[in-house]
Amino acid sequence: MTDTPPPGHNRPFPYNQLDAFLTRPGLDEAMRSSVRGAVAYYDAAPTLHRDVKDVSRFLLGVLALYLDASGGLTHRRLRELSGKSGILSAGTATAVLLRLQLIGYVTRAEAANGHSRPYKPTPAMEAAFRGRMRIEFEALTHLTDEVDLMLARFDEPEVFAMLMAMMGDQSMMAAGSPNPDIAAFNALAVRSAGLLILFEVMSKADTGGAFPPVGEVELSVAAIARHYQVSRSHVLSVLRDIEAAGWIEKGPRDGAWILTPALRADIRIFYGITYLGLIRATEMAFERLEAKKAG
Repeated sequence: MTDTPPPGHNRPFPYNQLDAFLTRPGLDEAMRSSVRGAVAYYDAAPTLHRDVKDVSRFLLGVLALYLDASGGLTHRRLRELSGKSGILSAGTATAVLLRLQLIGYVTRAEAANGHSRPYKPTPAMEAAFRGRMRIEFEALTHLTDEVDLMLARFDEPEVFAMLMAMMGDQSMMAAGSPNPDIAAFNALAVRSAGLLILFEVMSKADTGGAFPPVGEVELSVAAIARHYQVSRSHVLSVLRDIEAAGWIEKGPRDGAWILTPALRADIRIFYGITYLGLIRATEMAFERLEAKKAG
């Protein structure tokens, strides 16, 4: 079975639009909505986040939905795509696929024509990923109306499946050629709850206005560890990585940290690229749906 590249597969990522995109009014509110939404969704979807606490495993779920929408989710195809993309090793993909089965996110479908039985994402998995992606698309409405149609049709199975197919395609391209401007975020993203801990820091510091703020915030390592079900030493290690990136500094007393201007500058680039990617995936999804309708 071969994977046919969808329309737009070779279209360059619109990095040339990034500088102008970052000047749009509403970017702070969009980022605030994304960050706060991600932290809140951790509690709203405990099954998902108990087993998918890092972005690489989340993207593996996106790949699973991508494969289901583009020819069928099989163990072999998932291992092959994971290895080629660099998102996860083939062995880890196998372990995560098993875990997705155990938590009821993937089931075995009926075999056809003597072929091996494919897997099938369950409605619970689709609902969890749809809910998580809806947060980012709703955040984007602070910046543009280019995703309004996608949001209006988000619950249509064919539309959401095509969106996941386009996002899976983009994820593989991005993993094969990572952007150096967001390398620190990518490194944090593969750590268990890494980005969530950063988002927790920004949320706790947020008092309205510019986002993320620059200034002091009080953090309880023990509380963060309990919330994300990781060890205190892990939280401290993640905070050291965030400090090494230049985004926070130790404050004048225990538990106090200072958010720096560098975090504000770098997170804008990170979300600018993220949002442009979602807009691009939306355009590609509707192009593909129109091509299917016409052909």
